Amino acid sequence: MATSARRIGISTVITTALILSSVNPTMADDDSKSKPETKMKIQNKKVKLKFGIEEYKAAMETRDEAREKINETFKKAIKKATRDANEALANALTPEERMIIMNNFKNARRAAVALRNSALQALGSLPAPPVEAKKDKKRRTLAP
Repeated sequence: MATSARRIGISTVITTALILSSVNPTMADDDSKSKPETKMKIQNKKVKLKFGIEEYKAAMETRDEAREKINETFKKAIKKATRDANEALANALTPEERMIIMNNFKNARRAAVALRNSALQALGSLPAPPVEAKKDKKRRTLAP
C-alpha cells in the first residue's frame, strides 16, 4: 500500500512539473533573446569608453600645451623685467632713482603674475575623465 501511494505521489510531481514547464515556454525564449541585446549594450559601452578615453587624453594634451605656452610667456616677461631693472639700476645715480626702478620692477612682476593667473583661469577646470559603466546589479526578490 505504501508503495502504490509513493508511486502516485511521484507520478503527481512529475505530471505537475511537465504541466508547469509547458505552460511558460515564452520565458525561456525571452532570456535567450535578451542575452545578445545585453552583449551589444556591453560592447557599445566599451566602445564609448574607448572613445571617451581618447577624447580625454586629447583634451589633457591640449590643456598641457596651453599651460606650457602660458608659462613660457610668463618666464619671458619676468626675464625681460629683470633685465630692464638691472640695466636701469646700473645707470641709476641716486637712491630715489633706485627705489623707483625697484618699484617698477615689482609692479611688472605683479602684472606678469596677474596675467598668468587670469590666463590659467581662462583654461577652465580639468576635463572630466570618462567613467566606466558598471554592470547593473540584479536584485532578486521573493515573490509573495
